[in-house]
Amino acid sequence: MTDSSSPTTDTPPRPSRLRRREAFINTLAAVLGCLALVVMIATIFRVVTAKLWESTQVNPEYVDLVYQDSQGRTWSGSTYENEALLAGESSVKLGDATREVKDVATQVRQKSAPAPTDTAVATPASPIPAQKASTSPVIAHNGIDKIEEKRTQIEAAIRGFFDAGSIDLKLVFSRDPLRVRPLMEGYYKSHPLHNPRWKSLSYLIPVDEPGYRFGYAQAVFEDADPITVVIEETQDGRYCVDWEHSVNYGELDWKEFLKIKPAEPTLLRVVASKPAVDPAQETPQGNEVLEIRQPGQDGAVLAYFDRNDPKFLPLIEQLKLGNWTGVPLTLRLCFPGPTSAGGTPTGARIAKIEGKGWLILQETRS
Repeated sequence: MTDSSSPTTDTPPRPSRLRRREAFINTLAAVLGCLALVVMIATIFRVVTAKLWESTQVNPEYVDLVYQDSQGRTWSGSTYENEALLAGESSVKLGDATREVKDVATQVRQKSAPAPTDTAVATPASPIPAQKASTSPVIAHNGIDKIEEKRTQIEAAIRGFFDAGSIDLKLVFSRDPLRVRPLMEGYYKSHPLHNPRWKSLSYLIPVDEPGYRFGYAQAVFEDADPITVVIEETQDGRYCVDWEHSVNYGELDWKEFLKIKPAEPTLLRVVASKPAVDPAQETPQGNEVLEIRQPGQDGAVLAYFDRNDPKFLPLIEQLKLGNWTGVPLTLRLCFPGPTSAGGTPTGARIAKIEGKGWLILQETRS
């Protein structure tokens, strides 16, 4: 006899369960697809942003200090001693590190330039070497003309300079190789000849200096920080790198300079600022004092100079342009010896300023 009250099991139809599983799988696939799309877009955006940043990677503070002041006035770089150099018709916009070339200013300068004469005369306003004087008409050169159109050739020269594995090869791409050779040989005895992996050439800026074809460029590497270099276009259309500028060359390493405290004026490429604390009691009367450092090196020194001496006018001009903070300078520094009753030096002395920024002309070298 069958018990009609016994429980029975109600099993849902199989098609309903399959539909739910299929709907779940479809939803999961849609979510995963959206996530993959988001990741792909984010990756593309990151790559594009990185490339754009690398192509405009600039040291804005240095370029701004060397080529233009905060009011947009360019510095001609010509003094009665012909020691100062570099005034650009280019500006680098701080913050977003963008560059614009002032074509209008260049056109105005070209229209107002005097017509060439039949006799070449070297004057302070046009520091052309005397030995180049001739009866031929003077050709005015103010920076590398149409520099962007020459990017391929310039990049090849700069890449060759950094890829060179020996002093002889590096001299092929260097300015003034005969004079620079002994400096290189001495320098690389204590510094490895490192070849960073080349990546690209970033910005190019023409440097306005009457009678010279100079430019300013930044080399970008895969395994090293970007390096800024000064290049010169030769009369036969070659491009040479200023080696001294590229390695921040000095006659002594900064650490050795601080240790030895040489009495003889020593050439060094440094940055200078107003001291955070005014050492008025230690500064000789009538003198200005600066805190001198070398980029990437430990230690600083206070150095003074006679602010009323006319030979330091170019120094004061550069310090004003840089608001007396982190101004790149090429100086001859020395320690004059004990000057106090206790027999301790009051600090270093600035004996001379060489050029503007970290570049000097061969004709003005002491």
